[in-house]
Amino acid sequence: MDFEEIDGWIEQGPGADPRRAAGSLTLRERFRRTMFFQEVAAAPNFEFGYWARTLESWHGQGLPDHVVDEATAYDYFGIENLAVVGVNSGPLPICEHEILEETEDRQVYRDPYGCVAEINRHGDQSIPHFLDFPIKDRASWEPFKAALDPEAPERWTNFEASIEALQDSTVPIAIFAGSMVGMARNFIGFEGIAMMSYEDPELLTEIIDTFGACTVGVLEKALPRVQVDAGMGWEDICFNSGPIISPEFMRQAAGPWYRRVADLLVAHGCCVYTTDTDGNINPIVDIFLDNGLNTMFPVEVHAGTDPVALRARYGRRIKFWGGVCKMVLAESKEAIDAELERLRPVFEEGGFIPTVDHRVPANVPYAHYLHYLDRKRALFRVGGTPKY
Repeated sequence: MDFEEIDGWIEQGPGADPRRAAGSLTLRERFRRTMFFQEVAAAPNFEFGYWARTLESWHGQGLPDHVVDEATAYDYFGIENLAVVGVNSGPLPICEHEILEETEDRQVYRDPYGCVAEINRHGDQSIPHFLDFPIKDRASWEPFKAALDPEAPERWTNFEASIEALQDSTVPIAIFAGSMVGMARNFIGFEGIAMMSYEDPELLTEIIDTFGACTVGVLEKALPRVQVDAGMGWEDICFNSGPIISPEFMRQAAGPWYRRVADLLVAHGCCVYTTDTDGNINPIVDIFLDNGLNTMFPVEVHAGTDPVALRARYGRRIKFWGGVCKMVLAESKEAIDAELERLRPVFEEGGFIPTVDHRVPANVPYAHYLHYLDRKRALFRVGGTPKY
């Protein structure tokens, strides 16, 4: 999930009755049982969405024309989903979105956080190419402090209506559990945050502390008002060789904030804490687990994060949400079968919601995706009713 999508994601009760038969469990109850290593007749059937051009390309391969976005796709494919509390613990905008340059092929813009980026106007559009970042030193950091005030009225605009709508929810309820390093990286840049961790660690620690304090402040106010089932953060800071800052610095600066969030969640009856961290997370898994982050997401296999290896290493201490290598979906139906069979023992142990480990790319044939969904239902006994 890209940071720009978090605001939209956010703008999207009672406990389970243990006397109910397994076949009549709600999705919320099935989620809880799955994540607590308990038996369930139908595991949650979650997914991670699609590239912008994937559904468009599938229209020429048999996908009905009315399936045009994630919501209609999930309905058609029988994919289930969760609900999200309408409050944001991330930074508020500091400027207006502005188009700086536009040609037939490209567009350069400044986003509401001051980042300058370029996107293609044609072809695949996944991650923007960033050209400049707003935070370079202590002076340029100052405007962001007000944007991270947990009491700012703007972040609470939809909260009351949200928790009213979530009363007696039959689907899992998630709350955004913040970002200690990932959003800071977005505003400092890849090279910038790597250098800052060595050249000005005091400033970077202050930035992380401010993000953490905002998250904790929001959660302290929100969690007493609504029973949530998952805290979901965003720390997209890893690539194929590990994190962009040293694990030692991350443990020292971010670890205590993860622990404070984890303790808050547990104190309010939520024992699933995850954060969206793509790439190779192996060097920081211990930091997550030691500080209460118990569920890895999206477990990007091609980058070196393997749920089979991690379960063998950590046992039931670790849970997974994701873990199906997206790359094999483009290869063949046989490759899909092999990947799901490889993951099957981990699923049977519990604490694992299998999904594609990121958005489905446009090079995946539609027939392969249908095969994946069918085999997933057969092997992993997931819920949801497809319309195809």
